[in-house]
Amino acid sequence: MNFDSIASVYDDTRVYDEDCFNAVLDFITARFPPSSYRKLFEPGIGTGRIAIPFAARGYDVTGVDISDEMLNVLSGKLRKNPVPRVTFQKADATHLPFADGVFDIAVAVHVLHLIRDWKKAMEEVFRVLRPDGPIVFLYTGTGSEIPDIKARYRELCAERGYSASHIGMKTAAELDDYVTGIGRRIERLQDRWRWKIRLGIDKTLAHMKSHYYSFTNLAPEDVHLQVLKTIEHELTERYGNLDVEVDVSIQINLALVLPARG
Repeated sequence: MNFDSIASVYDDTRVYDEDCFNAVLDFITARFPPSSYRKLFEPGIGTGRIAIPFAARGYDVTGVDISDEMLNVLSGKLRKNPVPRVTFQKADATHLPFADGVFDIAVAVHVLHLIRDWKKAMEEVFRVLRPDGPIVFLYTGTGSEIPDIKARYRELCAERGYSASHIGMKTAAELDDYVTGIGRRIERLQDRWRWKIRLGIDKTLAHMKSHYYSFTNLAPEDVHLQVLKTIEHELTERYGNLDVEVDVSIQINLALVLPARG
């Protein structure tokens, strides 16, 4: 999937709690300090919302992305506030334009579910990492999504014969199986960095209608609109109108892919 059409709103729809995010950065930099893991690679660097904070922590960040518009947003950020530790280029994660073993660590954020041949992308990331280099999978939360509405959307798409599952990796178990299958180990950290926000139903539905989230691009447009109409009707019956806010619990999770214990 190419994110050109939503590049201008991407950051606004993927917000996270700053305190929690900074705590996660503290954890990662303590576990993998830039003094030992200076050269950081990010597949799917996008707008740099993750790369720039890592660079501020002392890492030399190199990233790739297939979206021209996402990279244009990143370029604009760097022109406005130069960050010398961030470099990027347009490239496919399944065919990386780098030599073997040139990076010390990789950080991947919300990307494998978007890559059809995600195992090939993993092979490429491992190739450009040094042999003991870790991969940090960072899940920054659901942004302005409301999980119950997302689940209902997928359910209604399935009832109409269209899967709203992603084209790439679909479950955490798939990653676990892959990692153990190649002789590495995975360490998951959950329920440590959590917060709550209030989200407007009408705003969430507008974001879904505009295809701000990748799962809304997997069914034909007519099905997409039918499903949203059904959801709007159901929510109106439940709440009386759509100008309602609901509480949503969000958390940041990590999955660390590490060498097997010696």
